Amino acid sequence: MEKPKNTHGGAGRGQGRKPLQDGAESVIYPIRLTPAQREKVTRLGGAPWIRARIDKAREPGDTK
Repeated sequence: MEKPKNTHGGAGRGQGRKPLQDGAESVIYPIRLTPAQREKVTRLGGAPWIRARIDKAREPGDTK
């Protein structure tokens, strides 16, 4: 008797977290927030909002 082909399990295409838009490598940087701060960050746009703010921020000593 022939075993039926198993169609469950294994790697699936398109699974997992998608890369950032520009395809850049990313790293995890955990921070602590109060529940109110986390809710506010979520309302403001979450991680994309935080990344945009970091990119806009001037470096210390930058006189532009």
